[in-house]
Amino acid sequence: MENFDFLDMNFFTRASVFPGSVGTFRYRFQRTGWLNKPESTIQVWVYENTSFELAQDIETETFPWTEEGVESIKAWLRQKMAERGAERYRIPYSAPEAK
Repeated sequence: MENFDFLDMNFFTRASVFPGSVGTFRYRFQRTGWLNKPESTIQVWVYENTSFELAQDIETETFPWTEEGVESIKAWLRQKMAERGAERYRIPYSAPEAK
């Protein structure tokens, strides 16, 4: 399964806000409205490997909550991940020596 293949129309019914990551690539979704309503949107953010509240390098885009919009979200996330890169998640410091 390729990154973001799990995203479909029903995925966004699980929560109105959903944070996630692929290794060090961080993203966040926030939906407005309800499924099958014409004014419903999904806002997507990508940001550096930190908490959303502390992030400074944030990019965002808003998409309609439609089949085409969800496909555009997946394409946008794949593009941003290619631009920003993603490493396997790791703790950024060495573990202490065992005694």
